[in-house]
Amino acid sequence: MNAPALLYRDAAAMAPLKPSPVPPALAELALQVVKAAARLEGRLHPLTARAIADFLRPANSYYSNLIEGHDTHPLDIARALQEEYSADSRNRSLQLEARAHIAVHARLPELLAEADGNPYTERFWRALHRAFYAHLPDEFRWTTTVEGQRLEVRPGELRATEVRVGRHVAPAADALPTFIHRLEDGYQPTYEPNHLARVVQIGAAHHRLAWLHPFLDGNGRVMRLFSDAAFRAEGLDAGGLWSMSRGLARSETAYKRALAAADAQRENAHDGRGNLSERQLVAFCTFFLKVALDQIHYMTGVLGIDDMLSRLRGLVQLLVLRRKWRPETYYVLEAVFLKGSIPRREVERLTGLSERTAKALATQLLQAGLLATDKNDHLAPYRAAYPIGFAPALFPGLYPAGKEVDMLNVG
Repeated sequence: MNAPALLYRDAAAMAPLKPSPVPPALAELALQVVKAAARLEGRLHPLTARAIADFLRPANSYYSNLIEGHDTHPLDIARALQEEYSADSRNRSLQLEARAHIAVHARLPELLAEADGNPYTERFWRALHRAFYAHLPDEFRWTTTVEGQRLEVRPGELRATEVRVGRHVAPAADALPTFIHRLEDGYQPTYEPNHLARVVQIGAAHHRLAWLHPFLDGNGRVMRLFSDAAFRAEGLDAGGLWSMSRGLARSETAYKRALAAADAQRENAHDGRGNLSERQLVAFCTFFLKVALDQIHYMTGVLGIDDMLSRLRGLVQLLVLRRKWRPETYYVLEAVFLKGSIPRREVERLTGLSERTAKALATQLLQAGLLATDKNDHLAPYRAAYPIGFAPALFPGLYPAGKEVDMLNVG
């Protein structure tokens, strides 16, 4: 870093940590998020919801990594989950990166529990970074500074060098512990009894973590994983049925512009009392919660029972026309969607087929990934499952249109 005098070393430079008091319009937006998340949660059988949450993790990985400039095709992510890797070293690295993100996202409940349910801690942020980087290929465990120096990113370790992101010069590396302690103290959930204010502070903390840039690299992924965990801690993740990454990626330019704008210093005497602009922080939190609300509304629409059953019926009809499936397949998919799971013998009753033919139909759905079961228990029920390849037919718009066309052509 060529200008050490510009580095912040006083944690007061990070103020304000959150809008205080929360403006009425922002509180109303937070209330809309709370109500929308409550409507989304409980719409599905818990086993079906869990299956869809598992299905969404690859999409979360796809979009979070896309924001960082890593465009891994959903079909390649699906292959990686089956441990089928590209012969091309770059594509293989992207596949491994996607798997790492999916694995960490699946562990969010566990990592959050280890942090005593508080996502606003150095321990939790380090755990996210460590879990993500521990499984990355060597290619992605190095970064190059603006001065051209190549440095290794150590999993879970705070940066020991200075960084600049665009026009923003992050605080001094040797002062990071002081800044992090200030974040932990300022965002302590037990200090904020107002639920809506805690919802707003998720967006504020997302920006202030970006501003602090605690790790040499991987901060964006950690911020987005943290945000999903923070919504979960507030009971707003609807069991994992929505995530921020898709919405932020779909508004990537506005997202990065809002992040950069909130780096600005206080504009005038009417712009809060801290070093940084409170007006711009409010603007970022507003943008952030609008994205959250949009994603909750998207998933609420996609998961409407009548619409979902209609898409399942359409998928079966298409594959019947292609002479791949029997028309009776629909009754099985409908039952596991509505009930979460069904006994194995139920396939025969639902379809009216002979035992042998019903078993063959179930085997076909297992192979297609639309049913799941315990392979070690031949009496275990069939559970709902939704593989990536069927996303365009069952969850239209989840991925970009071009990617969905590719997935339909393969299917």
